Amino acid sequence: MIFDKSNKEYLNWVENNNLDEELKKQLENASNEELNAAFGLKLNFGTAGIRGILGAGPGRFNVYTIKKVTISYAKLLISKYPNDLHRGVVIGHDNRHNSTKFSRLAAEILTSFGIKAYLFAENKMKPTPVVSFATKDLNAIGGVIITASHNPAVYNGYKIYDEYGCQLIDSETQIIADNMNEIKNIIDWNYKTDEDLIEIVDQKVIEDYNKMIANLQFYKNQSRDGFKMIYSAVNGTGTEFTPPLLRSFGYEVIEVKEHSFEDETFKNVGNPNPEFDPAWTIPFEYGEKNLDASIIIIQDPDADRIGCAVNHNGKWIRIDGNQTGPILIEWKLSQMKKHNMIPENPVMYSSFVTSDLGDRIASETYGVKVIKTLTGFKWMGSEILKEPERNLNFVFAYEESYGYVIDSSTRDKDGIQATTMLVEAAWYYKKEGKTLLDVLEDIYKKYGYYYTYTENLNFKPEEVESKIEPIMKTLRKESFNALGDLELKYCEDYLHGLFNMPGQNLLKFYFNEGSWFAVRPSGTEPKIKIYFVAVDKDEISAKDKCEKMFKNLKKILEIN
Repeated sequence: MIFDKSNKEYLNWVENNNLDEELKKQLENASNEELNAAFGLKLNFGTAGIRGILGAGPGRFNVYTIKKVTISYAKLLISKYPNDLHRGVVIGHDNRHNSTKFSRLAAEILTSFGIKAYLFAENKMKPTPVVSFATKDLNAIGGVIITASHNPAVYNGYKIYDEYGCQLIDSETQIIADNMNEIKNIIDWNYKTDEDLIEIVDQKVIEDYNKMIANLQFYKNQSRDGFKMIYSAVNGTGTEFTPPLLRSFGYEVIEVKEHSFEDETFKNVGNPNPEFDPAWTIPFEYGEKNLDASIIIIQDPDADRIGCAVNHNGKWIRIDGNQTGPILIEWKLSQMKKHNMIPENPVMYSSFVTSDLGDRIASETYGVKVIKTLTGFKWMGSEILKEPERNLNFVFAYEESYGYVIDSSTRDKDGIQATTMLVEAAWYYKKEGKTLLDVLEDIYKKYGYYYTYTENLNFKPEEVESKIEPIMKTLRKESFNALGDLELKYCEDYLHGLFNMPGQNLLKFYFNEGSWFAVRPSGTEPKIKIYFVAVDKDEISAKDKCEKMFKNLKKILEIN
């Protein structure tokens, strides 16, 4: 579709003498498709803050996005904490395009409103969990990290934390969004930085974080000799923390050199999402050269998530979030029980789209209360905050999308925590002659075989209304009592809120024999995610059941 260059908003940008020169050139050289996206789309808060493709225009992520969000966030903070602005906001960033510049800009704008801003030493990149931890550790009134997490290199984003290091929930991001809508001419907006209000995060905060990680181990004083692992930071933030910590614990760590330096292009990685194959290409090459290694860990660029592959009888096998979670749950709770460390009224959190295998381990074997939440750790964090009034005590939180919290001093996914605990589990089980796959098999024998699969239906940002919304409407309108041989038991529609959670565009279909599938549009990318959980007596039967579920669902949705 040809873009109308008489578009008023376009002219307000391209004809403005104050427009950033680089962005102006991008607009002048942009294709019709790029311009339609840049001026036809709107960046909104999703599952984890605002994310968007870098570029010029209000529908792309750029310095004016940073200005708009930060001004609006500052107004929220002033209304909430009029007498506590000196407590400050912690600001960090990952390795992406312009992240360093964006984090400095956010700090400058906050100080122009009289709000203290913390930056890390030399404004160097830091993992998302470290920013969450620092926000709470410094008793700040909030936190910001410039990151698009696991999204492709063309993206960047802006994630906001409350004073507890938890992502802001929707009621507060809506206030920020409303404030943003009131700003009409962001290009001409000026500010005056107060350099006296910019403070460097004390090194003690990093030391406190590292101490917390070390204390996650159950066998700190035992030798790790003979245990080798492979690690990839996918050119992101994990390099500074994960390998040094693991080596200090005694493990031999082989770093994937091609992934161990800061690179905003991810040229050696392709897609930096550990859920997808490209990130695994080079790590698996290392695996084939080091068959005496037991485990490969991949973190995503901001180190809040991990992917794992296990050396099982000389063959590298990847395990997903619905498998890693139960292994971690079994490991942590069994060791807490062994060491008499399970607290009174223990509680675990998992999302509605996460397999219920981990829930069963926690509740049936260890008597742990399970609280289910919407997708996104902001919901788990807000539930964790209620523990004192509920007389509950945290033991674990996770999502199927490779995100785990082991210690709630971090209120967002923590890939460094998860790596530390998973590696110790692999070391311990190796001494017993087992791999993590053997442990998973033991779990299946006890609870039934769970085969899980997530299908991503990807679209262009401009296709959300034309393709994504019709799929959700079809599932809401289409009446079916069975999916192939599986008899439908009931359906849950979360649109208007369920289980004390706000509304979300999510549907979940349960079948009589224990299997289910769920469908939701992603909150961070233009795609629909379909989650399948098939339960049966063995892997072949469960996998076959899952494939039939997907095949029959495609017929209903009329998709290839």
